[in-house]
Amino acid sequence: MASAKHFHIDEVAPAVWAEFLSNAVGATIFSDADWVQDAALASGGTPRLLGAWDGDHLVAGVAGVVSGSGWRQRFSTPALLPHTGFLFRPPTTNRPAHVESERSGATAALISHLQADYTRTHLTHGPALADTREFLWAGWDVLPRYTYRIDLPGDRTTVWDGFERRTRTAVRKAEKEGYRVEATTDVAELRRLYDQVFGGESAAPVPGAILQRLVQLALDAGRTEGWRCLAPGGETACVVFFVPDGDRLYAWVAGADSAYRESGATSLLYWKVLEQTTSTQFDFVGANLASIAFFKRGFGGVLVPYFATEGFGHTLLRTVVRLRRALRGVSS
Repeated sequence: MASAKHFHIDEVAPAVWAEFLSNAVGATIFSDADWVQDAALASGGTPRLLGAWDGDHLVAGVAGVVSGSGWRQRFSTPALLPHTGFLFRPPTTNRPAHVESERSGATAALISHLQADYTRTHLTHGPALADTREFLWAGWDVLPRYTYRIDLPGDRTTVWDGFERRTRTAVRKAEKEGYRVEATTDVAELRRLYDQVFGGESAAPVPGAILQRLVQLALDAGRTEGWRCLAPGGETACVVFFVPDGDRLYAWVAGADSAYRESGATSLLYWKVLEQTTSTQFDFVGANLASIAFFKRGFGGVLVPYFATEGFGHTLLRTVVRLRRALRGVSS
């Protein structure tokens, strides 16, 4: 069995990281060094690419952003990036026990390093990471999360037919009333409508300034595309920025005007994007609130689980955070 002591933890150079990502198990575009760099730039943090090495071989890795200092120093999946969790090299053998042993040892080594270096670590892993036992054994919180994914065959009528009736009705209603979908690069408008969804910037999970900086950086680099749905009078009812990742398209960040909540505009926007994209799979990027899950379920996707993990360098801090979470009744 490969124990944690078998591996050494060290920084990974961007070029080496890019090669590792090209076939790493669990990799998504959001673990790309450029994405992590821009997320750090937008939030004022420091990007870090960490690897678990077996000699000269990079076996596992994790990307994240360091924020805070001293006892408040934190390592985390950056705000607005869906997944930058643990990644692993492809199996080097067809023996499942050997693969599990290697990944468990590398995971334990990375966990130990993160706990020693940071007061708090919060990571959101891609759906490919199914074994969270090393996190549990280390005393971390393991939080289930969910998203919906939709396969997109060449004939998109099968996608339309897979929608629930209420979703098809909403799309037809918006079309009949004169709503239309067009491309957009207006990041300021996205920020305004994103804040509206949460009842104002103070209540939004990501500060508007960080959102605007990161989306603008991604737009300037050609890594995202925006679409909005206009009401008959020309007002923007909703806007969504998407991220292509090979054959998969992610619904990255969105905003909407509450005045058009019942218009069907958002359903129309998603359908038009699904109808015309050249991607062969679509990821809704989260379905973890009841109202959001209900809306997204209407598009007929497959429910896919993934995990967020949170660890603490000090037991007292873990106790305080868990107490606050229990008092709120929601995950912090």
